[in-house]
Amino acid sequence: MRITTLGSLAVDGRPVRGERLAALIRALLDARGRTVSLGGLADAVWAGSEPPEDTAGAVQALAGRARRLGLAVEAAPGGYRIPLDAVEIDAVMVREAADRGRRALRDGEVDRAGALAAEARALFPPRPELTEARLVRLFGEVVTLQAEAALAGGRPAEEGDLHRLASLVPPDERAAALLVRVLAAQGRDGEALELVERVRGGLAERYGAGLSPALADAHLALLRRQLPAERPRAGGALPASWRRARTPLVGRDADLAAVRRALREAPLVTVVATGGAGKTRLAAEIARAESGSRPVRVVELAGVRAPAEVLAALPAAGPELDGLLVLDNCEHVLDAAAGGVAALLDAAAPGFGVLATSRAPLGLAGEVVHRLPMLDDDAAVALLTARAEAGGAVIERGTGRTSALCRRLDNLPLALELAAARLRHMPIGDVLGGLDDRFGLLDHALRGLPERHAGLWAMVDWSRELLAPAEQELLERLAVVPGPFTAELAVALGGRPRSLAALVEQSLLRMEDGRYRMLETVREYGEARLDASGGRDAAMEALAAWAVPHAVALAGGFMGPGQLGTLERTAAEQDTLVAALRWSLERGDEPAAADLALALLQLWTVRGRHAEATAWARRLLHLDDPGARRRSAILHGAASGRPRPHADRLAQLCVLIALNAGSTGPVRLIALARRALHTLFAERPQDVSPRHTALAAALPGLEHADPDRSLADAANLVAHPDPYVQGMGHFIRAVLTESATEDAAGDAVLAYRRFEAVGDHWGMGMAAHAAGHTTGGGQWLRRSERHLNLLGAAQDARETRVLLDTQLALAGDEAAERRLLGVDPEDEAAGQADLGLAELAWRRGRYDEALAFADRPQPDPALRIAAAVIHLWAGGAEAAGELRRARAEVLAAHDRPLLGTWAMGGAELAAFRGDAETARELWALGTRAGANVSRFFPPGRGERLAAVLGDDRPALLARAATMTGGTVYARIEALMTALLP
Repeated sequence: MRITTLGSLAVDGRPVRGERLAALIRALLDARGRTVSLGGLADAVWAGSEPPEDTAGAVQALAGRARRLGLAVEAAPGGYRIPLDAVEIDAVMVREAADRGRRALRDGEVDRAGALAAEARALFPPRPELTEARLVRLFGEVVTLQAEAALAGGRPAEEGDLHRLASLVPPDERAAALLVRVLAAQGRDGEALELVERVRGGLAERYGAGLSPALADAHLALLRRQLPAERPRAGGALPASWRRARTPLVGRDADLAAVRRALREAPLVTVVATGGAGKTRLAAEIARAESGSRPVRVVELAGVRAPAEVLAALPAAGPELDGLLVLDNCEHVLDAAAGGVAALLDAAAPGFGVLATSRAPLGLAGEVVHRLPMLDDDAAVALLTARAEAGGAVIERGTGRTSALCRRLDNLPLALELAAARLRHMPIGDVLGGLDDRFGLLDHALRGLPERHAGLWAMVDWSRELLAPAEQELLERLAVVPGPFTAELAVALGGRPRSLAALVEQSLLRMEDGRYRMLETVREYGEARLDASGGRDAAMEALAAWAVPHAVALAGGFMGPGQLGTLERTAAEQDTLVAALRWSLERGDEPAAADLALALLQLWTVRGRHAEATAWARRLLHLDDPGARRRSAILHGAASGRPRPHADRLAQLCVLIALNAGSTGPVRLIALARRALHTLFAERPQDVSPRHTALAAALPGLEHADPDRSLADAANLVAHPDPYVQGMGHFIRAVLTESATEDAAGDAVLAYRRFEAVGDHWGMGMAAHAAGHTTGGGQWLRRSERHLNLLGAAQDARETRVLLDTQLALAGDEAAERRLLGVDPEDEAAGQADLGLAELAWRRGRYDEALAFADRPQPDPALRIAAAVIHLWAGGAEAAGELRRARAEVLAAHDRPLLGTWAMGGAELAAFRGDAETARELWALGTRAGANVSRFFPPGRGERLAAVLGDDRPALLARAATMTGGTVYARIEALMTALLP
């Protein structure tokens, strides 16, 4: 198991959340396998503050959390330990690599020393926070080894880390001395002298001290010109702004290496990217590095306009031309730049090369194009943080808002630099909120930038001016598309393949996985232009005209062998379909809105995104707009005088709305869906398919706590000739009868077979889930997990995996137990994992540990009820309070399984108190109501309730079976009220 300690503490790449947990883990790791006493751990965890009264219990809870991360925390006499052979610690690995590298350097193995130093450096973050003396020493040893190996091998040394160490307070003078030698080796004596004077001045001002012997010797050798240097041959100098980097280059190490490698293999390399991506910055870094080994000439073309000016700016062609020519910003004079480069390459010596930067390739034979990507998320956050903190801002860490800001800005370096400047004077929340007008917020946030980069608007405007009028119009119309799109959609918006290619060539569009994507900044620019020209309505009408038939085709493919492909295509078009849905709702076009919503709700339903489905259903059925409800053709049909949606698709949509609202509420949304169905069947019953007619007819029974009616409706579905409808009937019956009969598993298996016959992975996943509940068979839960993963229902699949691991762990599977311990606390499945671990600890007689797991926060009321039962089993005293707190939520939910689960919890409490009669009746009523007990606590597993029930379960169930659904509901409420006054 890999432990990261050199940056944010992490276990196998997963961040450790919580300062106290991190402090405990660091204390155990620092002990290097030795036992740390409870007192020592308390000192580390509560340093500077008073530990809790039950210090041992608090430390034990933290140790349990550490185990959940997968750490092998062992209890030892008087404390805890982590065996050294159970972990790999990055700091230890760095120390070992640095020691081996130092020995290799002493033995003359320069390349091996450099490789080991690079290996050690890679284990640090790109910009480590050098606040601890131990970390500074270790980092300094690695960086100095890396520099010494580079100097010994005659290679350019990495300067950024040496600068970082030399800038510390107090400075690392050994690193400063090495930096003097590195700069001198590149002929940058002036910079080396400036460095020495800066360090000397800082030492004198702060400490009244002079230079250390190492730095003083390097300074003297520099003055005497005794330091080795490979001076570049004559042939041009770098522009003043290119000679020194004003700020460190972040996140571009791989691009630097790739471009420099390409320059050794090809005569022409062009760095291509959209404006603001950092092409010039990368080229400057390469020019500085290359200038130590060959002549480098830089020609900046940003201010050049005429082709003749390009040719005049280039060096004379001839065989004496050698070294590297850097042509910066070629896109606006592309043809002239390409012609000039071709002439130079034809005439120059074989070693001559050209590095160009442009928003489009030069298009010459032999050209290597390096497309500069946006920064990855980590590098973007690092860049924003570094630039903001350099300006005095305090950046919040760990809240996610910094990452969100970077993503909103497309991880575009120029946008991040501008945002960092604003963060010096504005809180991050205000900057995020202001991005709705990103041009007004960020433009001119920094001084001293070139005109084309003075702001985001100028950056995009520069590229737009290079386009033909038809291409400019397409750029604006495509801005209404919020996500990646196909060429088919671009054509529907009025584009031509040639125009689309021009936008890609100018880096205004990017190709990603076979689809086109527009950066958010470019999109907002295009929208602003579109609004100014009055073209938005026409563009959105074209978008909706493409999206509606596309959605209808997708909705028709959600069943059968093409289901998975249809899901993926719908997910790929999701953002575009949502934009068309929003437009259709705003325009009052209910037929279009219903067709778009059907495809989207099918996607969201099978992927467990019920809240998203119901949020849009509220708008579609006008839940919050009484005036729109009165005008709605969905709700009032022909009487509205408005166009009506397609009948069969509307019926299917209303069933989906009711199913999703059953999970999330509100009940009023279900009522509106039923009203729409009532109107539909009153006017157009012949236009609705038998399948959707049958499913719609079963809805009322599923909405009420009446098991008899629900079972009757399920039986009607089972008797239907459509295998899919039969599968739904079997599945509903399996869920309703899970605890009451032995036939539930059979119904679940039959449901699975019916769904399999029609090619519905979602149905198969749900049915296998039910079969796994009722039988306890791991093979069914494995099937469920597989189907859910195929559908992309990641959260449902994780919850299924947790249930499976709970079953396996209870059967003695240690690997499953470790997986339960490793569930992320932020994961929605964490509550289920905690319950499984609580039951496992209870079975082992470790009651304190069982209570610790049961006491963790549970968002699901059913899980909170189950946690209360764990308290009863383990002798805790919190059960009654938790059951009492759940009362209002349970009774308001009108959810039969939840009501039954609450009754089951009450049965356990009554048995614990010795009230046998109440316990027996609540158990029978909870079973009758359909308690989903196998998900939470298998029936009778508590010893007291098992003793109370004895052999009377069949008789108790028979008595409860004579009661109506309303009577069951009322009786449970009365018994629980008496039990929990």
